[in-house]
Amino acid sequence: MSLVQIYLDAVTHQVITNEELAYVAGHQDSFDRTERKLSARLERLISSGNISVGSR
Repeated sequence: MSLVQIYLDAVTHQVITNEELAYVAGHQDSFDRTERKLSARLERLISSGNISVGSR
């Protein structure tokens, strides 16, 4: 699993799963600068309601 794949799936389907959120939360320490920006973008999309948390 990679952050890029999670992001693309979440944006495409407008849903992120709990498992994907757990992966993002558990691996943030190892993210590089680009991945940190991508995870921040994902957080904003979830917070604004553009992406919901659930199952596909």
